[in-house]
Amino acid sequence: MFASDAAPTGWMGADLGEVRPGDVVAVWGAGAVGQLTAQAALLRGAARVIVIDRYDDRLRMAEQHVGAETLNYQLADVPAELRERSGGRGPDVCVEAVGMAWDGTGPRSLADRFAGAAAARAPSGRWRSARRCTAAARAARSWCSARSPVSWTPFRWAP
Repeated sequence: MFASDAAPTGWMGADLGEVRPGDVVAVWGAGAVGQLTAQAALLRGAARVIVIDRYDDRLRMAEQHVGAETLNYQLADVPAELRERSGGRGPDVCVEAVGMAWDGTGPRSLADRFAGAAAARAPSGRWRSARRCTAAARAARSWCSARSPVSWTPFRWAP
């Protein structure tokens, strides 16, 4: 059951983000869905994939098994690192692939509204990562949330 959910969700994260050959892709979350999203982005031709999380064991797995670059958001200035690793422009595609336990809070910002009706039942940690993701994605071609099929959230910045 787990692989049958995480693998297609990861692929759809890269697909909805419209990853193209040569892209720099930032993936928030180094769990199963995040790692599979990173792998899908590489399979779609991304030049660089940067996985962002706070758990060192997950970040090591993303480096060793996926071949992604990693950032620990507790130790790095993520927006500055993303600009540096992308030649000053920021990532082309940002994907939020964070999942956390429900804590009873709802959406609190404009980024929260991008996720639509699922916002009222979504985890607060996810909203923090969504806000960080959208802030880094200001210059990105697209941003999306890699979640279960009922809450995939593509969002494309207007040109």
